[in-house]
Amino acid sequence: MADALNLSMFRAYDIRTPSPLLTDELAVRLARAEARYFREVLGVAGVVVAHDARLTGPRRLSLAAEVYLDAGLDVVAVPGVSSTCLLYFTAMKHPHYAAVMFGASHNPKDDTGQKILGANLQPIARNIGPEGGLESVKALYLADESCRGARRGRLTACDALDEYVEYSSSLAGVVPGSLAGLRVLHDYLNGAAGREMRLAFEQAGAELTALHFAADGTFPLGDPNPVKESVTREGRELLRLGAFDLATLFDGDGDRLDFYVGDGTYVASSFVYAAILPLLRGRFPEDNWGVFADLKSNPLAIMEMARTGVRVEVIRNGHSQIKQSMIDDPTMFGTVEESAHFYEAFQFGGSGLRFCTENSLYIALLVSRAFHEQPDRIRHLLQLQATTSREREWGYKFPSDRARAEAMDAVEAHFTSLGAASMKTMSNGMDLEATLLRRGLPFRIGPNTRLADDWLQVCQRISQSEDGLARWEAVSANARLARTAKADIARIVQDYGASTEYQG
Repeated sequence: MADALNLSMFRAYDIRTPSPLLTDELAVRLARAEARYFREVLGVAGVVVAHDARLTGPRRLSLAAEVYLDAGLDVVAVPGVSSTCLLYFTAMKHPHYAAVMFGASHNPKDDTGQKILGANLQPIARNIGPEGGLESVKALYLADESCRGARRGRLTACDALDEYVEYSSSLAGVVPGSLAGLRVLHDYLNGAAGREMRLAFEQAGAELTALHFAADGTFPLGDPNPVKESVTREGRELLRLGAFDLATLFDGDGDRLDFYVGDGTYVASSFVYAAILPLLRGRFPEDNWGVFADLKSNPLAIMEMARTGVRVEVIRNGHSQIKQSMIDDPTMFGTVEESAHFYEAFQFGGSGLRFCTENSLYIALLVSRAFHEQPDRIRHLLQLQATTSREREWGYKFPSDRARAEAMDAVEAHFTSLGAASMKTMSNGMDLEATLLRRGLPFRIGPNTRLADDWLQVCQRISQSEDGLARWEAVSANARLARTAKADIARIVQDYGASTEYQG
């Protein structure tokens, strides 16, 4: 029964599934459950919808929109291909509506999925959102009762692209011509972000070279994932050959940004965030502000963040959980994930509402501004990053959940035997759903924290978007320590049936 209904599509953060498993019949059934949740639990009168570049997007959106309309919900549709962040902005313009993004981020091209939001961009995920969020949607999906309304809803279009570009540019402090002379390379991997990025950067006067800017749901390069070297090879080779100041690589739905400097050096997201925090502090100048940094963030970057006068708290991974944590604590204005996601508490339209979400266009512009206006700070941060060594997140698939759990327990035992301490909860008591292992450095890092000469940080977590997968990342004081940590993990997990190394 469970397999027939594809219940595995209900993930921790959103809905993800191989597209063939979500038949039209099941897609309509899911939309009925969502319509009931929107109407009966959230109490909203409408829903904003958009789809990314995936070939399945138009049909998935059309099927769902018909169900929503029949349920009496008004539907506001973003025309054509949309990035996830453009959908978020459009939802900010309709704060009393729910929203659904039809797409699957960086997943393989044959996958599909949805990100669901309530009013005011409230994330809807497993146990996040009213009445359990996705758990409630899942229960309604199992019940599969009629959702037909007394009247049919109204379908309208909302193309907010130009307003999104203007809003994001203004917020980033980028005006026409202000990026003149900055040589920028973008690779959109045939995803959804190319349109707004080109409009904004050309208006700002940047010397932009745009690769794979046309949205193409066949994803001819491969999975639209900027972590995959085979997918980004062309962009990285051009970066090495060209005379660029900065390069940005995007994922399929445009909410993930990997940054490189002109010599091909990758800039970890935590150092990127440390670079732009002085600019952010201009908008958030008070002393009581804080930011979240995910548990993989580089400790030296966290120290640089703290030196801007903010407190920095460790947070778990996951876009829905991060946004909810920001909603719950109004003193936290931003978050960085080392997986190249950036979050902020935005305001729009003078309503006084606080929208905790992502805006990749704003971040791309702000980072470019920092590179253009603050070269000394950028050089300092790059030199600081060079004193550390990172084994960027990798994973292994396991034959069973039990084998995966035992492997992760064995890895934790190994590093604690070497003197590491483990952290499994945030300062507010929320489960990290991961284990942060640190040796030679404390769990609370401030501007003047002292680190041991052989400090080491290892993070391990269960993947919430791929079956049977566990992920690790290591960062340390030198390359030998990081390489040894990765080799130790590889050796340990082989006793539990681990696959070959997984990147993605």
